Amino acid sequence: MAAAGGVYTVTKTGTTGFTPVGSLRKQAYKEANEFAVTKGMVAEVVSVNETAAGFAKWPQVDLKFRLVRPGIEGVAIDPTVAISTQRAYDAEGRPTSGDTTVRVEKQVDVYAELKKLADLKERGVLTEEEFQTEKKKLLETKNKK
Repeated sequence: MAAAGGVYTVTKTGTTGFTPVGSLRKQAYKEANEFAVTKGMVAEVVSVNETAAGFAKWPQVDLKFRLVRPGIEGVAIDPTVAISTQRAYDAEGRPTSGDTTVRVEKQVDVYAELKKLADLKERGVLTEEEFQTEKKKLLETKNKK
């Protein structure tokens, strides 16, 4: 679970082709949250890539996350939406198309997040510099949409 640019990755691979992807996803979220707790932080999900079992291929889940201060973002919670991947094979079992990559992005309510940041600054949890840095990130996120 090495960090590249502040983003950590947890990869879970099934031991058989019959391992449920949902089970692997749950394990990945649990490991990300446990790792974040050891650092005094919470895990914020960046993306989730799932590969379903196929011919001579075990199911796999890659969860990418970053560490953030508690109270700024929520913990990595297993999404309740159904996530699936697809792969097609020809009559001889050869893959005819690539894996579908699933990217989970949460909607950010910029106004609500700014209010949270202001509250944290007022309580002394964030310094003025930290507040301005987080505020800038939020506003950049809003402008990208």
